Amino acid sequence: MTTIFDIPGSYPPNPFIPTIQAFLTPTNVYSVSAPAMKDAATHLVTTITNSADPPHALWELWDAFFTAVATCTTSHAPHLALLDALRAQPPTLPNNVAEGSDAKRQLRSCVQADGKLHWEALPRFGSQWRDVHDVLEAWRDWDGVRVSGGGEDSSNSASGSTSRNSEGGDKYYLRFSVFSAALLKATKGEGEVSPIWVFYECRDVLEYEDPMPRQLRAHSLPLEQTWALDVRDGARVLWETDQEKLRRNWAAALDHKTKMWPRRGGLTRERWRLWGERLRGLSREEGKWDVETRVVVMEAAEVIENILEDSN
Repeated sequence: MTTIFDIPGSYPPNPFIPTIQAFLTPTNVYSVSAPAMKDAATHLVTTITNSADPPHALWELWDAFFTAVATCTTSHAPHLALLDALRAQPPTLPNNVAEGSDAKRQLRSCVQADGKLHWEALPRFGSQWRDVHDVLEAWRDWDGVRVSGGGEDSSNSASGSTSRNSEGGDKYYLRFSVFSAALLKATKGEGEVSPIWVFYECRDVLEYEDPMPRQLRAHSLPLEQTWALDVRDGARVLWETDQEKLRRNWAAALDHKTKMWPRRGGLTRERWRLWGERLRGLSREEGKWDVETRVVVMEAAEVIENILEDSN
């Protein structure tokens, strides 16, 4: 669930947006000091801990954060720095939640056995990342048309007029994917985003004859480009992930048979070679994708080839 596509003013003001905007807007990304980032993290944690509804407050925090991610046109380094500052916060005990309330019941899924919010685990970040990813992927064809309440490029909403946002869903999804790959790399697969999603991209696309047979509007971001970005930026993290740990959590997925990999065995060297060969072949198919997508697919192939070469 995300409010990024909603009409401005449809929801009550998000109390975390001012803090998030102050530190993560493009004009401020290179000017925020480490102490200031720490103070911001402390403020965010205190606000959630003292909330009468910490689960909803966490949702608002991550909604504001992921909106900042999707609309950022510069580096995602400040977003990663804020997550680091939040992880460094000590566990906190919510102290303002009414007994017997819905908030109290929902809080159980956010806290650990001691009843505290453990910030090193970024409560609810992972589940909300998944929700936002799925929404942005599904809406990447959105062209920015929405009902307007007025403004320079709009007229009165009561008349049924619309205005066009300057950006569409394709840019939001691309930025979110780039951030996710950066987060995966920064946490070396041990953080809130699992490297298994890189495996899914490879398995579900590269192990079938005709990946993603779908017609998209000319302005849309091809899904092939995003999975190629995922593979290009996340393949080495997947390769370096502890395979025993990965198998403990994802054995069924790793052993799932596909058309081009009709056997068990998980992440073998032969499977990686198959992916590299498929990517190289797909990059040569002229007329199937646009030039930019073909370039990214070629770069992904080179990453896998380099991984295999370096491991010899």
